[in-house]
Amino acid sequence: MELKPGLSAFVTGGASGIGRALSLALAGKGVFVTVVDLSEEKGKEVAALVEKENAKFYSNLGFPSATFIRCDVANTRDTAAAFEKHVATYGGLDICINSAGIGNSIPFHEDQTDGTRSWRFTVDVNLVAVIDCTQKAIGIMQAAKKPGVIINMGSSAGLYPLYTDPIYSASKGGVVLFTRSLTPYKSKGIRINVLCPEFVETELALKAGSKLIDLMGGFVPMDTVVKGAFELITDESKAGSCLWITNRRGMEYWPTSEEEAKYSVRSSGSMKRFSS
Repeated sequence: MELKPGLSAFVTGGASGIGRALSLALAGKGVFVTVVDLSEEKGKEVAALVEKENAKFYSNLGFPSATFIRCDVANTRDTAAAFEKHVATYGGLDICINSAGIGNSIPFHEDQTDGTRSWRFTVDVNLVAVIDCTQKAIGIMQAAKKPGVIINMGSSAGLYPLYTDPIYSASKGGVVLFTRSLTPYKSKGIRINVLCPEFVETELALKAGSKLIDLMGGFVPMDTVVKGAFELITDESKAGSCLWITNRRGMEYWPTSEEEAKYSVRSSGSMKRFSS
């Protein structure tokens, strides 16, 4: 998909961190953006910055080039209303970026609760909400019978264990394999990919501690993450692809073709169900 003026994007977690950076980068291409987040103050600030960028491409639109929607992604009614407003404003959906994510609020080895406010909530935000938003975005794109791209935000912690937060690691691992399992949607014109950076300088990553971050080679530059996301959006060959980004190795796809060959089997049945 060529990134060009007139496209629209729906970005969860768009008020801060990677979601914020991607919202602004898309605006720099003339893309209309719906910023979805719980933080009203930061979300409205990002929406205003998106509109400022978009002013370079448009005048007298008759509708806002950016919209902020306060939304709890763990609440399916909230997300349904947010998607409905996006479609009502922009007439469709070209790009969906599921970037909202949190760390576990209580260390797992110390948690004596039932998890309602800790590990269950982390899984709801990081994994269940991604599945929910992906399903909703697919439905909108299929109804419009237009090509679309969905980027789910994974993490390097979804590829190898993060001992300091096993719940975060489990939720991101789920996002990775969920997304990779959606490759067949490419036959319907919808490409769904997952982005897995190591530590990026965000509020969430700063909680990890400098020792671990230094061991990983420092923070991955946000510009590199944006570059990776844009590659997944624009490269028509990428579907069910997992892009791993580190300072140590740069950008590479996970698994390698050699690793994938160890477990892959040829089966046309699942593909036929999607293409029929």
